[in-house]
Amino acid sequence: MSNLQVELSHYQKSLPTLMSSAGKFVLIKGEEVVGVYDSYEDALKFGYEKFGLDSFLVKRIAPAEQVSFFTRDLVACPA
Repeated sequence: MSNLQVELSHYQKSLPTLMSSAGKFVLIKGEEVVGVYDSYEDALKFGYEKFGLDSFLVKRIAPAEQVSFFTRDLVACPA
């Protein structure tokens, strides 16, 4: 299992507890919730300070994933 899969799995397991901080950003390294931050930038900064270039996950805490759909047949708008 890849690091990303481990961290995403841990996010899903921790989501019920994390929902009290919905809208904030969680920093996860492996199977550890390192912290919850008000902004993506704060979480990312702390992650780089603590883990350098090692992989870690920063994710917005939300009850459901936002899904975007893009068609392959996009046509440019006429000018």
